[in-house]
Parts: sequence; structure tokens; C-alpha cells
Amino acid sequence: MFRLLKIVLLIAFIAAVMFLSHGFLLTKTGEFLVKKDKMKPADVIVILAGEDERVPYGVRLLKEGWARKERVIMAGGPVVWKHSWASLMKEHAESLGLPARNILLEDKGRTTEEDAFAVRDMLKKYGYQSIVLVTSPYHSRRASLIFDKALGKDIQILNAPVEESWFRAHDWWKRKRDRSRVLEEYAKLLWLWIFGVQEKGS
Repeated sequence: MFRLLKIVLLIAFIAAVMFLSHGFLLTKTGEFLVKKDKMKPADVIVILAGEDERVPYGVRLLKEGWARKERVIMAGGPVVWKHSWASLMKEHAESLGLPARNILLEDKGRTTEEDAFAVRDMLKKYGYQSIVLVTSPYHSRRASLIFDKALGKDIQILNAPVEESWFRAHDWWKRKRDRSRVLEEYAKLLWLWIFGVQEKGS
């Protein structure tokens, strides 16, 4: 009887700890997805296709002087007909006052992995050796892992997820949109952990 009581008390204690700490654990789960480095100038800024928030933030960083070569690479492949994510992002950037001469397009990649390897080839072509990588916060951890593998040790990557994003890591579980992104990213991180980063055609 005493042993059963100890088991019941232990279960109750564990349940109480989990209940009291669940907010902390969930917050850490969201925060893990965000990979952010201390800012310093790089050769070029790379903006990944996706959320509308990415282009304005990348353009802002360029205007603030974080790209030594004063160039931004818009990375995103085909959308429909002759349009690509990169071309639409270019129009967005131009509407924000960024001249076309400052914009390079990577318009072939259909996934983050394909974008990473295509960007690698562009960096080699132009002789760039460092990038500021702009994406949404929830996507930044996975993007960083993929670009780090694709670009290798010769290219320095500074991760700069959008600062004023709709995604909030500290209470993501309270909103459907945030929950969807977190679950999707962890599924893709698991896939990445199992299969690694693969260059198409290699």
C-alpha cells in the first residue's frame, strides 16, 4: 500500500512539473527554430522566397550598408508561366526603392536545398565569399543547416531572420498559423536529419 502511494505521488509530482513548465518547454521548442547571428557586413545579401516580410527586411539591410558589394540575391524558382519567385521579389524590392542594378536573380530552385546550391554557383561566379541570409524566423534554423552544407567552409553565412515577423516563437502554440509552421518545420528538420542535404543530380 505504501509503495502504491509513493508511485501515485511520483506520478502526481511529474504531472505537476510538466503542467507548470509546459510554457517554458513550448517556448524553447519555438525558439530552437530561430537561428540568428550577430550582424556584421558581408559581400551580398541573399533573400529566400516565401513570406512577404522577407523582401522589405532584406532591402532594409542593404540600405543600412550590410552588403559590401551593394547587391542582393533574390532566390526562388518558377511560380506560374514566365514568373518566378525571384522576379516577383525583384518587383517588390524595386517598389521599395531598390534599383534593378543592385538585384541578382536566382530563379531556378524549387526548394530551399535547390536554392542553396544555385546560390553557391552564383557566389562562385561573382567571387562573393560571405552572405547575409534572410528568411522568416521559423525557417532560419533549417535554412542555415542547408546553406551551411551546400556552401561549404569557404563561404561565411550570417543568419538574419526577419526581426518584425508575424511568427512569435515565445507563444507560437496559441495561434493556428504559428502551430502549422512549427510542426511543418520540425517534420522537415527530421527529414533533413535522416536524409541529409542532397544536391539534385548528384
